[in-house]
Amino acid sequence: MWMLSKAGGCAEAIVAILVLTGCSVAHDTSCKCPKPVAYDDATLKKISQALRALPSDNVLHQAMEDYENERDDLRFCP
Repeated sequence: MWMLSKAGGCAEAIVAILVLTGCSVAHDTSCKCPKPVAYDDATLKKISQALRALPSDNVLHQAMEDYENERDDLRFCP
């Protein structure tokens, strides 16, 4: 029984190491975080006005909310 729990712990450690080092492989561009586009105040104002002009049930409201969440997630990207 002791060997099984020791082997299980070892396997968990290996999985953790692989997950934590997944983005550190040299020349691997799949883990690079994209930089969000920076909008100036005038553009942000135009975007906001355009969204307010849409009907409340327009699908673009949800799309913009999803986009905002993705931009927020980028802040935590290593």
